[in-house]
Amino acid sequence: MKWKNNIDLYVEKSGRSKKFIAKQLGISANQFLAWRQGKYFPPVDKAILLGELLDCTVYDLFERTDEE
Repeated sequence: MKWKNNIDLYVEKSGRSKKFIAKQLGISANQFLAWRQGKYFPPVDKAILLGELLDCTVYDLFERTDEE
């Protein structure tokens, strides 16, 4: 099982800057970039806050796929 990362899609839809979102999350722009690139997953509390900032759910941000 893999996870599809949709963070960038919802960032674009929100119209908010990546720098603003990172600041609201209390993380660095580089850390936010690593999440967007799928290098790391955010902690649950930050993922929920990110969904609130982007007006979506955690399930929207990360979709489970059946790809290996």
